[in-house]
Amino acid sequence: MSARRFALFAALAFLLMFVAANVIGNSWLRTWRLDLTQNHLYSLSPGTQTTLDHLSDSMELTLYYSRDAAARAPQVQAYAGRVREMLQTFAAHSHGQVRFTEVNVRPFTEEEDAAQQAGIQPVRADENSDPIYFGLTGANAIDDKRTIPFFDPAREPFLEYEVTRLIFELEHPDRTRVALITSLPIDPATAANAQGAATGQSAFATEMGRLFDVQKLPQNFTAIPEADVLVVIQPWALSPAQLYAVDQFILRKGRAFIALDPASMVAAQASASFNPMSAPTQGAVTSSLEPLLSRWGVAMSSDVVMDLEGALPVQAQGPNGQTTQVPQPLFFAVPAAQLDREDLMTAALTRGINFGLSGSLNISPRDGLQSHPLARTSGRTMHMPIQQALMRPSPYEILRDWQPDGRVETIAARLSGTLQTAYPSGPPEGGDALAAPRLARSVRPAELVVVADTDFLADDFYVDPQSGAAAADNASFALNAIDVLGGSDALVSLRSRAPSIRRMTLIDNMEREAQRLIQQRQEQLQGELEDTQQRLAHLQARGRGSGFFSGNLGAELTPEENAEIERFRAQVVDVRSQLRGVERDLRSGVNSLEAWIVFVNVWLMPILVAGIGLVLFWRRQRRAQGARR
Repeated sequence: MSARRFALFAALAFLLMFVAANVIGNSWLRTWRLDLTQNHLYSLSPGTQTTLDHLSDSMELTLYYSRDAAARAPQVQAYAGRVREMLQTFAAHSHGQVRFTEVNVRPFTEEEDAAQQAGIQPVRADENSDPIYFGLTGANAIDDKRTIPFFDPAREPFLEYEVTRLIFELEHPDRTRVALITSLPIDPATAANAQGAATGQSAFATEMGRLFDVQKLPQNFTAIPEADVLVVIQPWALSPAQLYAVDQFILRKGRAFIALDPASMVAAQASASFNPMSAPTQGAVTSSLEPLLSRWGVAMSSDVVMDLEGALPVQAQGPNGQTTQVPQPLFFAVPAAQLDREDLMTAALTRGINFGLSGSLNISPRDGLQSHPLARTSGRTMHMPIQQALMRPSPYEILRDWQPDGRVETIAARLSGTLQTAYPSGPPEGGDALAAPRLARSVRPAELVVVADTDFLADDFYVDPQSGAAAADNASFALNAIDVLGGSDALVSLRSRAPSIRRMTLIDNMEREAQRLIQQRQEQLQGELEDTQQRLAHLQARGRGSGFFSGNLGAELTPEENAEIERFRAQVVDVRSQLRGVERDLRSGVNSLEAWIVFVNVWLMPILVAGIGLVLFWRRQRRAQGARR
């Protein structure tokens, strides 16, 4: 065989090997990936992988995305790539159970009709642009469907959870079962079955009945029925046998949402002995859920917390007899910034949570149990006895005697880990009636949410009476918590992830330093203005002023006043020049950094390769010259 023919066959063989390697790699090695990103953006969480590993049926995920329309929205376009890669990773790690397809939605096409029928919500980059469809639908083998109407780039940290939740709901299409223990007039089942009729139920109860399968337990219950989540909201004085039933349920299921209130206004008003002119003692405080809380390391305060920084405005009569809006520290808001921004229960809340006559939680460490504050007050707090708080003192009285203790209090917390029974010596009297075997510790990692308030679920604290819309995230927080707790262990273990777009720390530091200098110069100018005003007032007091600055606008300025004004003008010009210099230095620094980054990423490698090539060429030339000699 000639050398030419051998080279041709060799080239053809290498081409076939290259194609075969790509086909084999794409088929067999699709799940292999080296994720070197700091936050492991392209790796699935263990909880997600567990969900995919336990799929019993196949399902199809369809991404509806308007490629052409999204070209005018770079943020959506960049996020679409992230979503696409995430869905491909889900399919690759599902052992063939998840199939992923993408539909390019164009205006006035069958694809747009299918997207609208699937419940995908279009958005527009501007008034004159085409609608952007960017959502996901999932369908299982029996044609159950779930939809994510729109992938909001602002919710990127929750992308993995949202997709995993959709897959979990397709695998388990039944609604979350909730067992409810409460002495308050909350009946979600009644609200859910009313078919739009007025029921007198709160917005929270109505929405809870719509989202979950709720069974409210009677006051004489002896056992807790099979449920996914136990919800306890200001219960009556539970008997020892009932407390033991709660203890055993939580050890067995490990999922509970608990809201207790040291001074519940709803419970106090529902009490038959309630007298608005005296502090009620019946109905205001019910079961403390002891000894369960203390066994978990949770202690409820025996007084009411007030927060001046988040105080909500109320109508109150002042000392002069006039009615005005005054901040009431007994009712306060915990803004979104003071909520846990990494927990799925609170991270997506943007309007904060309003609390009223709330207690606080003191959490002591327990072996195998971790606590995470979900909602905390500011440092401008103060405590008030329960009976005094239930009298609803005037804000003027509270503010007159205000002496903050400076403590940041925890209003809501999440407990995660292993629980021990509150009855280590055995069940109390009547507790042995439970048919289930006695548990001494939780059979799986427990997840509990404890809130030191119940009035926050009343409509008065977050529902606009005019529009009926929610003005705060009170109900959203509680429903989020129950929804997350109602998922599988794998789902509950998921937390929000860091977004793929990272801040440029160096530029942020440069901007902060520039802002500090600008603020410093502005304060300098403000000080100069105050000094000038004092000088002019001093001239007027000494009789050397014209009277112009005392209200005589027709007076002619004196030489001293003209000199003082000219001095201040010169100072203003100087400060403005300094401010322009700060902004110019910032722009220059950013431009220099940008040029350096472009050089490193674009030009440095070609220059290094060319330099190495020249060195190698030079060395080869020298060797060739040496050989000729």
